[in-house]
Amino acid sequence: MLARDLEQEQDIEQLRQLAVAMHAQIEQLVAALARKCKELESFKGSKDELQQTLALIDTLKKNKKTIDKAVERATSRKPRTQSGPTDQPQLPNVPTPCAFDDDDPDKICDACGGEMHAMVGQFEESELIDVVEVEYRILQVKRQKYACRCGGCIKTAPGPERAVDGGRYSLDFAIKIIIDKYLYHLPLARQSRMMAEHGLVVTPQTLWDQLYVTAQRLKLTVREIMKHVLAQPVMGLDQTGWPRLDGEGTKPWQMWCLTAPGAVFHRIRDDKSAATFKDLVGEYEGVIVCDALKTHGAGARGSMKIVLAGCWAHCFRKFAEAEPDHPEAGRAMEWIGKLYEIDERAEGDLVELAKLRRTESAAILAELKTWLWEQATLKSLSIGNAAGYVIANWDRLTRFVDDPRIPLDNNATERGIRGPVVGRRNHFGSRSRSGTEVASIFYSLIETAKLHDVDPREYLRAAILAADHGEVLLPWHLQRPPPASAPNASGTSTSAASVATA
Repeated sequence: MLARDLEQEQDIEQLRQLAVAMHAQIEQLVAALARKCKELESFKGSKDELQQTLALIDTLKKNKKTIDKAVERATSRKPRTQSGPTDQPQLPNVPTPCAFDDDDPDKICDACGGEMHAMVGQFEESELIDVVEVEYRILQVKRQKYACRCGGCIKTAPGPERAVDGGRYSLDFAIKIIIDKYLYHLPLARQSRMMAEHGLVVTPQTLWDQLYVTAQRLKLTVREIMKHVLAQPVMGLDQTGWPRLDGEGTKPWQMWCLTAPGAVFHRIRDDKSAATFKDLVGEYEGVIVCDALKTHGAGARGSMKIVLAGCWAHCFRKFAEAEPDHPEAGRAMEWIGKLYEIDERAEGDLVELAKLRRTESAAILAELKTWLWEQATLKSLSIGNAAGYVIANWDRLTRFVDDPRIPLDNNATERGIRGPVVGRRNHFGSRSRSGTEVASIFYSLIETAKLHDVDPREYLRAAILAADHGEVLLPWHLQRPPPASAPNASGTSTSAASVATA
């Protein structure tokens, strides 16, 4: 390897091996030099030959210095953060010895044609990430029967858990269907085709049957998530269209999402009307963070228990859209960004946050409002529309000043609804009312499990088995208790940069 290659080499193990090999060559040449010196003293050997040997040694010494510097540089270099191999602590390590077969022609020496022998303890080691293809199999279940000598009792050992009692498919098979559809967004028809490639012939309708029956076992579990959300003093609410594929209408259903600390609840309803809003929140008492949809205001009107709070992320985006044509919109974005920076400084301390909001945040809002009135006169322009939106919703948007529990935005709820939105693009909605119910159940459970860093597969399995025993197992039972209310209780990001991308 040339010196310039050594300068660029970053593999520490490769450099170490080169250094060892180079050191061995240098020692051999030093020994040869000693012999040549003796020959020279005895007037043996050629002076030119000795000079060639000395020149070669000098070159090798220079190469060794280059290697040493490269090794030192590589070992002292800070760990990479953006590139290089990623640690994989969750993967099993499988020893994979590799050797020549006895009749392998590569086992013959290229230099002399003799047979090569294994070097004891000498290996070239590396890591290789591999994949084991999915395998479907038929379990031949034989459940042992037991009888008492008294003749009064016969029992049978339990078998593997099934998706449907007495059915043909295992619980783990059903969970895979659930995860593939509601976490990885694979339609049932596509799953059926993929299974056929691995030898399993099963129709999409059969897959749906496993989903439906499994969802019924988890109804009470999802109901407890809903109760948890509605019991919190602050919650987020949002909705998005959900295509109906039943052929009975063109108007889409609506996927509603309600979030609170550590919980996401989904429900698909006919529309986004005020009546639906009232039906969903029921007798809720507290603050609802939501967008400025008129039906939300109509649904909350007349209730002395519900307070609506606005979303500053919506405002930020409106000014970001106006900025290309109106650079002065950047001033509003800066003010909004400062609101997030102030919240970050509180580091979750409600008392400190309340103090900062009443002083610093209030001062920023006063400056912003004066500027907004100047821009609102430009109603025909995008910046005027953005300013008008903020002014029209000013009361909702500024409620956070007097209540440190209220987050600045509704980003947590928007994140909670992101999974269904991606799923909607892939399996295009639901064909029936039972389909919307099943989707709501599994999206609620999976999205909540993700909030707690709980593996959705493990959680669904545990929750189903618990439900079969009449118990309710929620995701936070597997890891930690439900979080207490906080200034960013719904998981809202307080980074100004994140507002634009949420």
